[in-house]
Formats: sequence, C-alpha cells, structure tokens
Amino acid sequence: MISKLIQSIKLYLHREEKFYGLSFSEWGFIPKNRGLYTLALLHRSASRQTKSGTVLNYERLEFLGDAVLGAIVADIVYKFFPNKDEGFMTQLRSRIVSRASLNQIAIQMGLDKEVIAHADLSRNKHIYGDVFEAFTGAIYLDQGYEKTKAFIENYVIPHYVDIETLVYEDKNYKSRLIEWAQKEKVDMHIQTQPANPRQTKFICTIAIDSEIWGQGVGTSKKEAEQKSAAVVIHKLQEKQHEV
Repeated sequence: MISKLIQSIKLYLHREEKFYGLSFSEWGFIPKNRGLYTLALLHRSASRQTKSGTVLNYERLEFLGDAVLGAIVADIVYKFFPNKDEGFMTQLRSRIVSRASLNQIAIQMGLDKEVIAHADLSRNKHIYGDVFEAFTGAIYLDQGYEKTKAFIENYVIPHYVDIETLVYEDKNYKSRLIEWAQKEKVDMHIQTQPANPRQTKFICTIAIDSEIWGQGVGTSKKEAEQKSAAVVIHKLQEKQHEV
C-alpha cells in the first residue's frame, strides 16, 4: 500500500491538476503536497539542504507526528473504553504508540522499503517507527487533523493493531514482571500460599534480590499474583524502570 502511495505521488509530480494515481479509498484521502511525504521518508543520513541553508529530513515531521499521533490515540482509547480509568488508558495508549509497536506497524505497511537513506539502518531497531510518526505528521499537514484521525482509526488500527491483545497484556502484570526480570537479569521470587486454613483466600509475595517488593491477596492464586505483581510494577515505574 505504501508503494502504491509513493507511486501515485510520483505520477502526480508529472501531471498538472489531474490526479492519475491509484485508488486511495482505503486510506480515505488523496495526497495534495507530495513534498511532505517525500520529506517524511528522508533519513538524516540523506538530508538535503535548501539555498538558505535549512537542513531537510524527516526529524521535524517526526516531532509533529509524535504529538498528533499521541492525541489521536488518546482520543480513540478514551471513546473506546468509556468506563476505564486514567491509569488504564495511559498504559494502553503507551503500548499502542510505543517504539516497538510503531516500528512493527511501519514494517507491515511497507514503509521500511521506501525510506531514503545513505546509511545502514539495520542497527537502529526502531527507525521505522520514527518514520511512521513523520508520515503521520505529513498527513496532518497535508490533510488536517480529522483526516489524519480517520486514517489512524479506520485504517491503521483495524489492520495493524490488536487492541484486545494489548488490553490483555496490560492486565497481565505477572507476565510483564517476569519479562522485565528476565530482561534486567534480576533475581525475583514469587511465592503464593493460602492466606487462611480454609483456603478461601491466597496471598502472594514477590521478592527482588531478597527484598519484598509487593504482596497481594485474592480469592484465587492467579488473582493474588496479579495484584502483587501490579504493586511491584507500580513501584518500579515510580523508579523509572521500564516494565
């Protein structure tokens, strides 16, 4: 689809007022300012310079697209989950617009094949997520907020974002904590046992490097572990750890 877009812009370059490109019914818009989209795909290593000395690449559009995308996703999450609190919405928005997520979206869309660069980009794992943000910024300047929002909401989210999976991952605190511990190579122990003789409640204690970081009580082992893991994650986030 990206290749079709680029080809259409190239075709448009050689015409006057008529648009000879392919159908953009899926995207919901027809590009007006071809230069914006070319700029969104221009890596810093391939920067161009105007006569006045201004350096041109995707970085300014990335800055703009980051802000626009954050607002759009916040809008979508707010309306899609009317009964969820701020913490839930913040976590879900962060997962949707994370570098890893945007990078995957960009690759699935084919943006990675259209980037103009004079350097090896393979070492930068999230470069294409940056390009996606720049591309979003280009759409915003070319089409306005509403068309950009429609593009994200009606095309990108349905095709490339699994909301249900992200919600589950957001709630699965234990898995997130185990993933963090493995990544950071810390010594973590999770101990779950009955909280009373009748085994109607369970208590879970989580220790990191022999220090207790969280406890949770629930009517099942799973509930107790999730609550305890949530406490630990909250403490880690306060210490600016990425979980």
